[in-house]
Amino acid sequence: MIIIKIMRDKNNIGLEWLSVDLDHTSPSQLLQSTASWLFKYIYLGKDRRNIVVGENAALGSAVHNAIQNVLCGIPLYDATREAQIEFDMHDANEDAAKRIKYRGIIPQMVQNGVDILLENGFFAAIPEEKITTRFDDVNVDIIGYVDLVVPKTIFCEMKTKAPRKTRLLKDGSQGWSKGTLPKIPEKNHVMQSAIYHHALKITPSICYINEAEAVLFTPFNCDELKADNLTKCLEEMRQKALVRQNLLKVSDDPKVLASIVDPDWDHPYQWKLDNEYLQKARKLWEF
Repeated sequence: MIIIKIMRDKNNIGLEWLSVDLDHTSPSQLLQSTASWLFKYIYLGKDRRNIVVGENAALGSAVHNAIQNVLCGIPLYDATREAQIEFDMHDANEDAAKRIKYRGIIPQMVQNGVDILLENGFFAAIPEEKITTRFDDVNVDIIGYVDLVVPKTIFCEMKTKAPRKTRLLKDGSQGWSKGTLPKIPEKNHVMQSAIYHHALKITPSICYINEAEAVLFTPFNCDELKADNLTKCLEEMRQKALVRQNLLKVSDDPKVLASIVDPDWDHPYQWKLDNEYLQKARKLWEF
């Protein structure tokens, strides 16, 4: 059985991690494909922060922040207005139709998220609770920030589902279908929650929100968040970390590492980058 230890000594990070200027990893890093992680964290380094995400991510961030603010005491109207301003100011510019549509649905998405979370006891929740843990045999801290925590009771990770573009309507306007809420929590989100659950040792939950409704998964209404499955997911995350650690033991040169990692150019989402960064990635894998 895997054991994760809470670490307080920051001086025992493996040299293989420090050699590429990484003093920690995170659930979101581990959930990226190895090739994407190699490109962003080893090859680009801090320059990865200049990658501009699209409107879907911008919508998720705005709604996420607004819900946190409401549950922490800010009036709904003020939090929603701030979220729309945040969305307006975001660098995302890949799709003008999405920008207009998404801005308009922010208030209802925030309302849906707030309603279901209040119904389930998320009063005066703590936002962005930091956790620090370690996996056995992995020589670097795993650091994460949990969306909402009710101390000693329950935590929640929030996920938004944006509307999808469909065909143009007869009047020439863009058609839309609402973002589909899953019937069970998605695997990557469960694996992320498994780390938080081990660190916090309280009930996990995952909330999915679209413009029409929201759903909250807990161990009481789905098997995916029960202890046995969380243990399996935890071990999967440990294996991902070990693979990366072993790669870094081979070399700290991203070109060398690229020669032994399949880029998988047909991956459905990992190479969804603007042309500048996509060309940089392709160049890394040129031999």
